[in-house]
Amino acid sequence: MTEDDEPAAGTPVSDRTRRAFGLLERFAPAIGSRWAFELWCSVPQLDASLRMPPGVPTSQPADAYWEGHRIDVQIWGEGPTVYLVHGWGGCPAHIGMFIKPLINSGHRVIAFDLPSHNASSNGSLAPGRTTILECAKAVEAVVRKFGPAQAVVAHSLGAKAAAMTLEWGVEAERLVFLAPMETFDIYLDSFARRHGFGPRIRHGLHRYIDKRLGYPLLHTDIEHLALALKNPPPLLIAHDPDDKQSSYATSQMIAETWPSAQLVTTRGLGQLAHYRILRNRDAIRAGLDFIQTPVDALT
Repeated sequence: MTEDDEPAAGTPVSDRTRRAFGLLERFAPAIGSRWAFELWCSVPQLDASLRMPPGVPTSQPADAYWEGHRIDVQIWGEGPTVYLVHGWGGCPAHIGMFIKPLINSGHRVIAFDLPSHNASSNGSLAPGRTTILECAKAVEAVVRKFGPAQAVVAHSLGAKAAAMTLEWGVEAERLVFLAPMETFDIYLDSFARRHGFGPRIRHGLHRYIDKRLGYPLLHTDIEHLALALKNPPPLLIAHDPDDKQSSYATSQMIAETWPSAQLVTTRGLGQLAHYRILRNRDAIRAGLDFIQTPVDALT
């Protein structure tokens, strides 16, 4: 992987930060690893101006809780339940194109903010920070409160979080993953390059994350879960080869590993493909058709 192929750049990293990490790499990697962990868990600021697509009615507000932490929930419609899970630094409006057609086809749609995102409360870390484990716990809490899923539609990191809950017994008839996040090993490499530190801090950061999660970070990768799950539900993946923030090759690998998986390839979405796929008609139509297909026909 070259620097031009790196995943999401996220918040720009200052030269001062890079110089500081360079010194810590040489003289105090343990301190550098702890600082890197704080940055790794920091949620990017949301675009407060983002609104739901036209025609989406007002939602019914609700909430759920994981370990005492509140999750802000929005509900539309009646019928079999479809859950929408946004990605890192995202919000329900990112996946809002699914809401109106799902309501019109007789579904109840439930979307929510992940921990430390938008209106949901913080997790166990400092304000504005969370982990993949906490995000998965939030998904689990919402589904357990509001009932089994006919489908879960998830974007980027949200796809990882949704997949993790299946190991914990969460019920979902089918999954739709839009540009799912690739292996964290790649993101650790990219994070190290962007912040200007080397293998000592990177190794310490990885070890620190594993300790905080209570198990290996790489066990949260969808490719690992595909092999670990006994009976994974049918999965539809939509991804664009232009995506520079989450590798299309990863989706190909997931599709080859996950039983009953289908891969829909969009084309020409450009540098912002990771987010443009959330408004892409082909991806949305494929997801909606997949949700409405009898499950027996998907296996």
